[in-house]
Amino acid sequence: MKSEWLHQRKSKKLIVFCNGWGMDKHPFAPLGSKEWDVLMFYDYSNLNHEQDLYKLFNEYGDIVLIAWSMGVWAGQQLFKSFRDKLITALAINGTLCPIDEQYGIPKDIIRSTLDNFGEKQRLKFYKRMCRDSVLYQQFLENQPQRNIESQQKELAALLKSTKCYPDEISIYKEVFVSRNDLIMPTKNQLYYWKKGNVYQTEGSHFLFYAYNCWDDIVAGIAS
Repeated sequence: MKSEWLHQRKSKKLIVFCNGWGMDKHPFAPLGSKEWDVLMFYDYSNLNHEQDLYKLFNEYGDIVLIAWSMGVWAGQQLFKSFRDKLITALAINGTLCPIDEQYGIPKDIIRSTLDNFGEKQRLKFYKRMCRDSVLYQQFLENQPQRNIESQQKELAALLKSTKCYPDEISIYKEVFVSRNDLIMPTKNQLYYWKKGNVYQTEGSHFLFYAYNCWDDIVAGIAS
């Protein structure tokens, strides 16, 4: 697993962001930050990382976890020991059972994606992820700069390592579910989440360009 600062201006307020599969910093370049430092985790080929989380969490006063897609599962593994230090945690279009017929993405779809993955399949995935043609074009202007092999390796690792966890143990206090999610089926997400505050939102699997900055996402959690 890798980590990278999206915004670091020595604030006392930190957003820890667990990105989705196949992603990196580039799709999030349009999102600014006014008050928050933003540290991104991504590439879940394994969950080993170089960050000293205990030291990191002691350096900040307010800490928010935002996790998206496969990052919802990864965030649970990474930060379950730090749940008392989080002022809140938001899951966006993901579950703790991300590869599953009922609660996530069906395993056959993941296997098919992995077996046939190439440039054509990657663009098809991005298009389904965005759904809207305008959003898709904006995403392509900021698409991840990862190669096919690294994305395949990550997906293979997720297929092998992800296990299902009940929402009773979830560290997430808020859950956003897009009404038109073509990647992590909306109905599967709603069927999974029984705990916490679950909100249906407009849009598709990738909904970040509905916000101008990370501050707006945090404000949306509290509203």
